[in-house]
Amino acid sequence: MQKITLLFSDTELGQGNVTDDFVEEELLLKAIRENFHYGKTYPIDLILNGDTFDFLKAPYKGKYPRHITEEISIWKLNKIYNAHPSFFKVLEESLNTNPKSRIIFIHGNHDLDIEFKGVQKEIQELITRDKEKQKRILFPGFEFTTGPIYVEHGSQMDMMYKVKPEELMHKKQTKKHPKAFLKTSWIYNLTFDQYITVKEKYPIIERLNPRARTIELLPLRLKKNVVLDPVTYIVKGFSYTQWIYRSDPLRKFPLEEFKTYVKFLLEGEFELKIEENLEKKLKEKHCKVFTVGHTHRAKIFKIGQKIILNTGSWRDEYQLDEKERTYKPRTKTYGFILHDQKDIESIRLVKHKSKQKSILVKDIIRYTRQKKGVLERLKKKISTLKKREILEEAQVKELLFPEKNSRKVFKRKIPPVEYAKVNTPFQRYRIR
Repeated sequence: MQKITLLFSDTELGQGNVTDDFVEEELLLKAIRENFHYGKTYPIDLILNGDTFDFLKAPYKGKYPRHITEEISIWKLNKIYNAHPSFFKVLEESLNTNPKSRIIFIHGNHDLDIEFKGVQKEIQELITRDKEKQKRILFPGFEFTTGPIYVEHGSQMDMMYKVKPEELMHKKQTKKHPKAFLKTSWIYNLTFDQYITVKEKYPIIERLNPRARTIELLPLRLKKNVVLDPVTYIVKGFSYTQWIYRSDPLRKFPLEEFKTYVKFLLEGEFELKIEENLEKKLKEKHCKVFTVGHTHRAKIFKIGQKIILNTGSWRDEYQLDEKERTYKPRTKTYGFILHDQKDIESIRLVKHKSKQKSILVKDIIRYTRQKKGVLERLKKKISTLKKREILEEAQVKELLFPEKNSRKVFKRKIPPVEYAKVNTPFQRYRIR
């Protein structure tokens, strides 16, 4: 029996805040719906190949807790649902296209939280209340095989994000952490303690590619935040922090991982790479099509007799055009495969042009050189004026009612100030 397999990756749905990089929701819904007519003839497998939800950059009550429990993940998921309810609605519509249509969620490095059974149940409930339809919403883990197609997000081939699936859930109870939490890779520490601060202040910077060239365009103080501070944090994490918090499994930092991080930053290589490990894994898997995401670079090519399909990304991203000195929005893509249990009849990378506007390089430079936001500067100015007004009021009271305002009280409430004589009929003294 033939079926249609649709592959989307790296949508990264967030909470609708500044760290939410999922902007073109309507375009994604249109891309999914344009295939629903196939449901009259074929069952449709809608495979969401990792980083569907951006739990990683989604705050929990304004903070980014390191030890992620099921309770925290469900709270984040409901906030994501509130920001993007239309996405969950279109997933239900996908199940209705055919009695055998399915939705498959693959783990990615941004949504490891799907490992929790409570999160899986909540996703099913948010998509549909029909118990029979919920059985067609699957959570196979880090990889999935359907006929001649092998599906994996790709983060397990990236040394910086790789985790041990069998040890992903840390269940050992302690007084400090009585509930099970995700045993994430060390890079989560770097993200929570370093990069998320820059992301919240300059959300657009992380969306610009190539990253190494973008960093060259940044002012010196921001380069320090993006490059030097992480290097310092990594060295400290290896030589000091992991020993101080040696009882915390999330702080453990093996030597090989430490070398990988330092090399990654010092060489100025800020792109995600999985090509070397991909070729090794191809030899292990008996499939005709090997599909991945993670790198956000859409392409379809062959290695030997096997087709490699990278389905790209749906997050808001831009590519630098050096000639025009402009960052242009990246095209959104997904995979379309018509196949049966043994053979591939049709495979293609479907493209949708982004509706976002281009960004001039000079605007990015001007944007990053703003030391503080307009609102922050305004608040500081108002605060200064209020302090000056209170001080002057106290001065007048002291001059008009010297007996009621003793020297002791005056010194306690008001800091020492300098005076200057002025020739005005109503006020003899004022602050210099």
